[in-house]
Amino acid sequence: MTGLKLALISVISYLLGSLNFSIIFSKFFAKQDIRKSGSGNAGATNMLRTYGKKFAAITIAGDVIKVAAAIAVAFLILDIPFEYLFKIPQKADGYMLNIVLYKIFAGFFSVLGHIFPLYFGFRGGKGVAACTGMVILVDWRIALILFAVFVVVVALSKWISLGSIIIAVLYPVLIFIFFRNLTVTLTALLFTVIVIIAHRSNIKRILNGTENKIELNHKK
Repeated sequence: MTGLKLALISVISYLLGSLNFSIIFSKFFAKQDIRKSGSGNAGATNMLRTYGKKFAAITIAGDVIKVAAAIAVAFLILDIPFEYLFKIPQKADGYMLNIVLYKIFAGFFSVLGHIFPLYFGFRGGKGVAACTGMVILVDWRIALILFAVFVVVVALSKWISLGSIIIAVLYPVLIFIFFRNLTVTLTALLFTVIVIIAHRSNIKRILNGTENKIELNHKK
């Protein structure tokens, strides 16, 4: 029965993740597909460059909320009380660590949906905002640390992609420090791999010094 429930969670999480809000909002408000503008990426950074901070912010909010919704649905299917959505597990608490794994499981398929959205020809974003939603529900303390690191890196480098890559690498490290659990750490490493693969072209441009920089005071 648990296997069937997990299969159902994976499908629902993927379908929710496929709701790519950069595409939805750009088509609704600007009557244009964001993938035809700027870098061509269906994500918050391209929304920021193309339409400004407000649209980038609502895109991030939508992508975070859809992952939270996927995890909430997983809780319903598995009959886990919602009080555990933001509860931080203790290292020795096996039940809570299992709940963390369920959160990561639902988050993983939601991120896959974001990157390969069923509704938009399997051409989505790079998954950073979607990953953020999962991290917040896994452990908000880690989410705050990653956010602080991201802000500092972007402020210094003006490269959002570099900030995204660094926090993706740092995420499983923090998971291990906080939880001291190999299984949870290895599953967290999956998100690092996903984000790095999604940013492979950005990594090449960073190494070549040709990556586009963001203007933090940009207004549109």
